[in-house]
Amino acid sequence: MLVLAVGFPKTGTKSLGVALAKLGYKTYDYDKTLYYLGKEWMKIVEHGGTKDDFYKMYKDVDASVDGPTSHFWHEILEAFPDTKIVFMVKDSEENWWKSFEKTCKRMQRNYLFRLFTFLSPTANAFRHQLHCVSRVTLGTQNESFFKVFADVNPTIAKQRYRNHNANVLMNAPKDQLLEFHPREGWEKLCKFLNKPIPDVAFPHKNKNGEALEDFMEESPVFRRIKMEVKITTSLIFVLISLVAYYVFTLS
Repeated sequence: MLVLAVGFPKTGTKSLGVALAKLGYKTYDYDKTLYYLGKEWMKIVEHGGTKDDFYKMYKDVDASVDGPTSHFWHEILEAFPDTKIVFMVKDSEENWWKSFEKTCKRMQRNYLFRLFTFLSPTANAFRHQLHCVSRVTLGTQNESFFKVFADVNPTIAKQRYRNHNANVLMNAPKDQLLEFHPREGWEKLCKFLNKPIPDVAFPHKNKNGEALEDFMEESPVFRRIKMEVKITTSLIFVLISLVAYYVFTLS
């Protein structure tokens, strides 16, 4: 692990993840983290983990953004003590909550992906993992799909956000820490990481809470989900056809 983004979700994590990948880092966002390391994270969330666990999980990953790694940054830093830390915050706590709430509502309205959880084992596992992580980081309780975010208590969520930020600023090694906002662009980030500045605009992702739509369009995890949905729907169609055939044959 070379770079660890410790900003809370909805502080520019998606933009930073794309930027780090552009700089050549093998980067895990929350989707790859839960897809490739879901079992390991469920063990940590439910039973705890050790420094060795975190090392084994991330020794072949260059960078990580978003949850759950941002929440467990201190434990990961123990496993990778030389990791550079990028810390992002919103302009205000209230702006963070408005942005997070917008994403939650947009997710709740995506009925297509809810349907996929019934047709894809990967989507259903992803739902469960996402719930377990959000229960730890945000205190949510409801596990029905994407109602996982429907019961987020704004007072508790803002408290978790505030406490997380204070913890980072108080305890992260100052010589390894960069306070960063995506609007500051490539120069500040690349100077901190000792990387040349790319000849492209700095990415700006998830500005309007479209994280789930981006996931459904771009994530390699979702490609597997779509394949499983096709297989499941094909099997259902074959089963219905067989039942219909026997019903009409015997009638």
